[in-house]
Amino acid sequence: MSVLRDFERRLEGAVEGFFARAFRSGLQPVELAKAVQRYAGNYQNVGVDGVFVPNVYRFELNPADHERFREFGESLANELSDVLVRTAAERGWQLRGPARIELAVDEQVPLGTYELRGKVEASPGGPAAQPPPASTQSATPSGAARASLELVDQAGQTVQLPNQAVIGRMPGCDVQLDDPSVSRRHARISKASNGWLVEDLGSTNGVMVNGTSVDREYLRGGEDIELGNVRLRFVAGS
Repeated sequence: MSVLRDFERRLEGAVEGFFARAFRSGLQPVELAKAVQRYAGNYQNVGVDGVFVPNVYRFELNPADHERFREFGESLANELSDVLVRTAAERGWQLRGPARIELAVDEQVPLGTYELRGKVEASPGGPAAQPPPASTQSATPSGAARASLELVDQAGQTVQLPNQAVIGRMPGCDVQLDDPSVSRRHARISKASNGWLVEDLGSTNGVMVNGTSVDREYLRGGEDIELGNVRLRFVAGS
C-alpha cells in the first residue's frame, strides 16, 4: 500500500465518519501529506554522509481549516510525521532529528490554502544542523529581468509578472485562471538569482514545463507551462 493511501486509511479509522461529515470539499489532509513530501524533495541537503531533508514542518492554516482539523487531535500531526519518515526511508533521505509537524493558525492565509515552512532541527547530541531551507517565499534580487506569461489558448492575451506571482483559480491570485483543472493556488513564479523559478504549490493536476512534470524548475524564456488544461508560455524580458 502506498504511503499516501495508507495515510488516508489510518486517518479514516482515527475518527469514525469524520471524512464523510467534514471533508467532502475544502482543504484535504492528503494535500498536507503531499506538501510535506514535495517540500522534502525540493530542499535536500547533500552531505558527506548522505542526503538530508528537513525534519520539522510548520503549516499555517486559515482558522476555519484549522478548526476542521482539530477533531483529529494529535493524530493528524502524528500521521503526517509518519508520512515523512516513511517517504524518507523509501527515497534514501536522512533526518537529523525526530520528524515533527506543527499546525498553526494564520488569519492571513486564505480559506482552503496553506503556507508551509520546513527546517532541519538536529536532536540533542546529534550532528550539527544544516542551514534551514528557504521559505516558500523566494528571494527577489534586483538585477533579474522582467517577464510575462502568454495564454497560449487565448491569442494575444499577455500578463506582466510582478517579482513574485501566485497563479491559480482563487480570486486574489496574481494571475487568476478560471478553469476547473487549475487548483485554487496552483503554482508560483518568482525571480531567482539566476533567472526565474516556477514552483508547484501542491496542486491537484501538477505543473508541466515543456511537457515534463516538475515540482520546481528554473525558467530562461520561451518555455511552455501547463497548469491542468491551461497552457502558458513564459516570456523573459530584458
